[in-house]
Amino acid sequence: MEAVKGILTLFGEASGLRVNYAKSSATILHGDPDAAATIAHVGCKTADLPITYLGIPLTLHRPTAAQLQPLIDSVAARLPTWKAWLMNKAGRLALVRAVLEAIPVHQLLAFAHPPKKTLKQLEKIQRGFLWAGHATANGGHCHVNWRHVCRPLEYGNLGIRDLERASLALRLRWLWYTRTDDNHAWQGLDLQFTPEERALFFTSTTMVLDDRLTTVFWVDRWLQGQSIHEIAPALYQCIPKRRRKARTAAEALTGNAWARDIQGVLGIHEIGQYLMLWQAVQRITLTNEPDQMLWRWTANSTYTAQSCYLLLACPFVRQTWHAILDWTRIPVHPPHNEPSLTDWWQRTKGRTPHALRKGLQSIAMLVPWMIWKQHNECVFDNARPSIEALVDRIKTEAKCWAQARAQGLRVVLPTSWDVH
Repeated sequence: MEAVKGILTLFGEASGLRVNYAKSSATILHGDPDAAATIAHVGCKTADLPITYLGIPLTLHRPTAAQLQPLIDSVAARLPTWKAWLMNKAGRLALVRAVLEAIPVHQLLAFAHPPKKTLKQLEKIQRGFLWAGHATANGGHCHVNWRHVCRPLEYGNLGIRDLERASLALRLRWLWYTRTDDNHAWQGLDLQFTPEERALFFTSTTMVLDDRLTTVFWVDRWLQGQSIHEIAPALYQCIPKRRRKARTAAEALTGNAWARDIQGVLGIHEIGQYLMLWQAVQRITLTNEPDQMLWRWTANSTYTAQSCYLLLACPFVRQTWHAILDWTRIPVHPPHNEPSLTDWWQRTKGRTPHALRKGLQSIAMLVPWMIWKQHNECVFDNARPSIEALVDRIKTEAKCWAQARAQGLRVVLPTSWDVH
């Protein structure tokens, strides 16, 4: 403790920010019985968890809704009282977007999975102020479903952030920095992420293999934009779990050490996938440049919270395009804000590899046609819209087109689809 006290003294002399021990507190985490006496010798008091630091409640477990109640109170305190009646809906919308939805950002960055009760209470305050001018609003005040209100402006909605989606998008920045920046003080700590966060991050990133030092061989999407789990799922199950996460591409490709990771009895499917993977690995060309992680949803391939949120908030059609283009591995962006589909096609075909252009042309005809059929079924047959069902129907129809000699689709469809 004397060393810590000396460091704080040097910090105060260098910055002018001197520590007032009488107003400070220390918290013991798994300490020995003599720790309290040591803290008392320093001159500060002892505080038990949970405590609040920089506005964040610190606890050994997931924070409860009661511990986050000060956040709700701070948002509610920002509501104008009598002035709200003098503001029209456009003014109240501006205040919601600039103030009420900005206050929780600090907490959303820190918590892996905020309590749904807290998010609902925050949304209730935003909804009430927007429609009624105070903290609560009943059904008669609400003019539009809140999920539609939270969609982006470019889709004709009000652009208020959905807090649950915003929390997920903000949390992905820690996964991004963990893989792309070694200069942070917290680098190397065992940060905890939910399966949903890891799945979204995996879907949104690819690796460019160069010096192989940062790419995880069995997990990352480095082989033609796919992971080995996607290319050879049966073979992947033969790899011990600890080895999957620890084996870098540099270690695996040195003397084909990856082959020695395979354990258990191999069947016909595993052997076929092993031979396919062996051939794909032998065609890899390497350089001395560092490995690069690419974010799929921005032009410069760098993560932004806005691009991640737009992905989560995109409507039915955009999600369908994303799913089909990802399935066919055509490296283009889906239609977005173009005046017409023809304009998108004219802009995109020049950026598409020549071998994939016919496939993209077929996809550009097939996807809108299937979306139109789904629209008609919903309007005239009262069918329920389902992205998963529509994507499956598009895949089945694409297979039929390929079997009917649509040469472009035969090139872009996954090799696991027997269309040849």
